[in-house]
Amino acid sequence: MTNAREDILRRIRAALDTAPVDALPDAAPVRPANTTPRAGGGLEQFVEEASKLAAEVIRVESEQAAALQVAALCEERGWREALVWDWEEIGVAGLEAALAGAGVEVHHGGDPHALEPVPVGITGAEAAIADTGTIVLRSGAGRSPLASLLPPVHVALVDGTRIFPEMRAYLESLGDAAGHVRAASNLVFISGPSRTADIEQTLTLGVHGPRELIIVVYGGD
Repeated sequence: MTNAREDILRRIRAALDTAPVDALPDAAPVRPANTTPRAGGGLEQFVEEASKLAAEVIRVESEQAAALQVAALCEERGWREALVWDWEEIGVAGLEAALAGAGVEVHHGGDPHALEPVPVGITGAEAAIADTGTIVLRSGAGRSPLASLLPPVHVALVDGTRIFPEMRAYLESLGDAAGHVRAASNLVFISGPSRTADIEQTLTLGVHGPRELIIVVYGGD
């Protein structure tokens, strides 16, 4: 047994000594051309596709209108608490004042067990993808992933100028900004509320995340 083992190791060492490893770093990568036709969708297509996925999309004209819309949702639904990204990370002027005026107690993070009763999470969004009705969330400092995962309702505010026709267009847009995406703890693509199907293909919403997704789109065309 020992002789067989030593013979195998000897042959491996001999093969490694003759392997052309020096040529590998100089080998040019071969990348097939992407010939998939580009999608041309924008805000209208995003609304249509997101709605197909059971997300509710509310369109308003400005940041201020978006802030008032979120506060109105809290009043209508009776949400007295909210788990919210830091204000500067959401980037919607007037949101802090609007929620305060609606009497909403805001949490920016904390113990998940203590936050479990909070009925709604409010976040911004990195971008939106029109042809799949998807929103893109980047986690990091001031952007707790719990806000989009723990509460039963997720409200996301999306800048209408950050809607891309397709995933490829979003990725190509990053350019020099790709560094902050790589540095994020995670980059999440959300298409509709959380959904799970059992072996009989019975679809259930909200098992592994929010059962309701409300997207407030402000600005844009």
